[in-house]
Amino acid sequence: MTMTNKETHHKAIERVAEWLELPRNEENQFINLAYDLASVPETNLTHFDERYLQHLEDNVFSDPRLLGFLKQSRINPTVIEQFESKQIPYDEVYQQWNVIEYSINEILDLTMLLKLISQYSDQSEKGLIDSRYRLQKLVYLVNRRLVKQERAERDTAPYDHGKLEKTGFRYTYRKRKSGPYSKNLRDDTYRLSASDLIDEELVEGESTPEITEQHARLEISLGASGRVMIGQFHEMMNNLETGVLSEWESAINTVIEDFGSMSIEELHNYVCDIEDVRNADDRKLLIRGRQVKYDSELWQIGTPQEGLSHA
Repeated sequence: MTMTNKETHHKAIERVAEWLELPRNEENQFINLAYDLASVPETNLTHFDERYLQHLEDNVFSDPRLLGFLKQSRINPTVIEQFESKQIPYDEVYQQWNVIEYSINEILDLTMLLKLISQYSDQSEKGLIDSRYRLQKLVYLVNRRLVKQERAERDTAPYDHGKLEKTGFRYTYRKRKSGPYSKNLRDDTYRLSASDLIDEELVEGESTPEITEQHARLEISLGASGRVMIGQFHEMMNNLETGVLSEWESAINTVIEDFGSMSIEELHNYVCDIEDVRNADDRKLLIRGRQVKYDSELWQIGTPQEGLSHA
């Protein structure tokens, strides 16, 4: 199954499946069953809109066959009740399709994340990032490099705010069985995929150590909106004379150069042998991302069909 070849509105089903956090094989079964139940004749329900969501609630997510599957999968009864009562919290599952609102701080972070994906893809043989595992570890190594740099000033007393020197991504990393792992980064990849800023294509039968890549992996590339966004911001960001962004970009370039050609096995061995990772207990904090309150003016990002506004 190739997710990116599905109709745009089918991403609604995929986001719900990811929100359930099912094991990979059960997630695939959920998606396939929901696709079958969601099949409709050729109508004007060809885009991600409220009518299609209503169709999913009325005819798919509350269908006895799908509810039976969820019960067999031992999904939390409270979640099953949300399916039965047609009260799935879509605001938690994905962002609005046509217009995504980000604050200035968020747009900077996500732009730098897209920049990392773009730069890695440019030098890779496949022209993409070959797994969620690799993306997780590349971002970790960028932030670790920035954290280890000599600080220009101390954190505000009397406690550490988790500030990363020279900015860096805002992701907090903890030790998991796959090594350093950030749930915040995982959630952002869902947001980026839902808004077509990145594409994730499922490759079955090829595992990585990643928590969400058991018996499969996901190849990550820029989506249509992501390519537009990178083109829009690339020149502007290159012309900004600021040490913060230059050090951040330098860390991205260095990590890609040093680790980009490693196989998944080599990268896994390297990262897990880092002293603070090796000595950490499960779920121990490794890096605390900078703490940002997104209360600044929101920017609106549209799909390629609508263009970019307020950017």
